[in-house]
Order: sequence, then C-alpha cells, then structure tokens
Amino acid sequence: MFIENVPNVWKLICLIYDLLMFYLLMGSLQDLCCISGSQFPLRQYHYVNMALSWSEAQLYCREKYTDLATFDSLDDLNRLKADFSYSWAWFGLHDDPAAWETSMGNKSNSWRWSATGQTSTTGYQSWDRANPDYLDAKETCVTIIGEGLWNDLTCNASHTFLCFNGKKTFGRKFF
Repeated sequence: MFIENVPNVWKLICLIYDLLMFYLLMGSLQDLCCISGSQFPLRQYHYVNMALSWSEAQLYCREKYTDLATFDSLDDLNRLKADFSYSWAWFGLHDDPAAWETSMGNKSNSWRWSATGQTSTTGYQSWDRANPDYLDAKETCVTIIGEGLWNDLTCNASHTFLCFNGKKTFGRKFF
C-alpha cells in the first residue's frame, strides 16, 4: 500500500487505516473464537466445555488445536471476552517441581508454558492474591479464575480448559 514518494504522514495514515480494517475484519470472527493480539499472526483461543485433568486437557488441545492457551500480556486476557464462564479453566502454565524455589518473576522461575517449555518471554503474570502458593507441594498446574486471575492447583483436578490455535515452528515453538 505504501508508495516511496508519499509523505510520511500519509504513510502513517494508511498504516492506521490498514490496521483498523484488519481489526474490524478479525472482530467478525469473535463469535467463533477469541483472538489474541500479542502474537502475529493472531492466536485464536478456544474454550472447551469438558472437565479434564491438566494433562488430559493438554493432550486434547495438542490433538485438536495447537496446545493449551498461552498468555503474553493483559491484552491477551482482555481479548478473552467470550460467551462462556472460564472460571477455573486450565491453561498452559505449569510448574517444574524440580526447579521450584520461589514464585514467578524471580531468577529461579520454574513456571513454564506448555507450548514452548519456556518461562515467560514478556514477564507477564496475573496471579490471584497469595498465589502461586504450591500448597502441600502439589499445586503445579494453573487455572484462570474470575477476572482473568491465575491460581495454582493440583493437576489431577478436573476443569474445563482453554486451547489456542497458532503455527508451530521448529519443534514446540509457535508464533
């Protein structure tokens, strides 16, 4: 859309227009799924109204979609406004008990994303107050609870869950 001889102001206006049109086009898909804006191409979230353990939910998401949901920012959670109650729904964050020492955000961070096996690349976290607490040394999986807050729970509990569609590249990485 850009032409070399067009002044920068017009280039910016065209870019804003293109982004607005892209947003409006993608907004029409919101009745099918939720769209993440932190990744490009956009990540699509899918709520699965079936109660499974975290491991079973992970397997289901990997078979039907890409993996359990990953959130890189508050923007991702804000886009997760769908016609469902996702209170106590599993998503793709889990703890590696062998590396566990303190809560997310410190150098010894052991919370990993299911899709990549890596810690957060953005540092984003949305823990509910007093979480993660690793209660009884058993809470190593994470649910999203009211208002988009995170809570660690035992992985064998049964909950609904959130998956995402994204493109996998080089093993388990995605964009």
